[in-house]
Amino acid sequence: MATDQTVLFVDDEVNILKALQRLLRADDMKVLTASRAEEALEILDRHPAQVVVTDQRMPEMTGVDFLARVRERHPDVVRMMLTGYTEINVAVDAINRGEIYRLITKPWNDDELRSTLRHAFDHAALKSEIKRLNQVTREQNFRLQDMNRNLEGMVRERTKQLAAKHIQLRTAYVQTIRTLAEAVDAKDAYTRGHSERVGVYASKIAREMNFAKDFIERVYIAGLLHDVGKIGVRDAVITKPERLTIEEYEEIKQHPEIGYRILEPVDFLKDIAPCVRHHHEWYDGSDRGYPDRLRGDQIPLPSRIILVADTVEAMTSDRPYRKALTLEAVVSEVHKFSGTQFDPKIAESFLRVIEREGESFIKRDQKFDIYSFIKD
Repeated sequence: MATDQTVLFVDDEVNILKALQRLLRADDMKVLTASRAEEALEILDRHPAQVVVTDQRMPEMTGVDFLARVRERHPDVVRMMLTGYTEINVAVDAINRGEIYRLITKPWNDDELRSTLRHAFDHAALKSEIKRLNQVTREQNFRLQDMNRNLEGMVRERTKQLAAKHIQLRTAYVQTIRTLAEAVDAKDAYTRGHSERVGVYASKIAREMNFAKDFIERVYIAGLLHDVGKIGVRDAVITKPERLTIEEYEEIKQHPEIGYRILEPVDFLKDIAPCVRHHHEWYDGSDRGYPDRLRGDQIPLPSRIILVADTVEAMTSDRPYRKALTLEAVVSEVHKFSGTQFDPKIAESFLRVIEREGESFIKRDQKFDIYSFIKD
């Protein structure tokens, strides 16, 4: 067994700890367990681990408080939460205070848990490698002051390596964001995969408009997270099989503002939060848009792109109260609402993509890598 991969599970239910040990006993990793948060902190001081997975509700200390302590004392440890509790405040606290890598809900899927642990170990190794490369780069920069110009090629190569590692780390962040989006979509069987498809559609529209790579990445992440606020909307409203009442519709209209409140405190998502808040504004400022009835250029550009992508995805998906529309009908609707609901330039760009790609644009289960996409 490789001893350089160690995971610590923390849960006050001994049966769960035993189940996890049984599940992973044949895997190439060392499994440590603790039934109390303080005991887990003592174990971490004596036995370094790359990954910590904790429950949320424990008698002495919550999982969020424990992960915040781990973050202070062992910042390089990859932190995850395994819990049956998915209240919005738990998710926000875990992201902000514990800076978690994944939020996994009970009961877990064995294969998915193993896969997530492997990714967590890879993530820990990647962070360690970036730290080493940063140190190496700093040391070499001092030496380069006394070297001749022939060594400039070595500097460029080292910088290229470091940039590649940072892209890998950024990809890991995107994977975490995608997991959160999937957890929100999973509340309703009819919306499974919705957020990913909106992110893909929005990215294609943004590239059609010749925006810079970093802007397309921002649009993709905003598309993934545009419905994250639905974690704060009652399941009974989200999964209702028929059309919503006026009161229920008013409740679900709160999700852009809830999403904004979740994302705004997270440093690397600050520029995403306004895009999520305004993705249901109408271009003409109509009172059918919400929450702030902005119009035209007052609406963040990514929000205007996401609105088109979100509407197209909704129209081309089955719902309990109607079947998916044909692509011809979708094109007609986008034409009809161009200049009112939609920014006409964005609607025009979408229609160009549809004319070129046809049905393949809305094909389900497409593999999509944002960094390969913006590199092409």
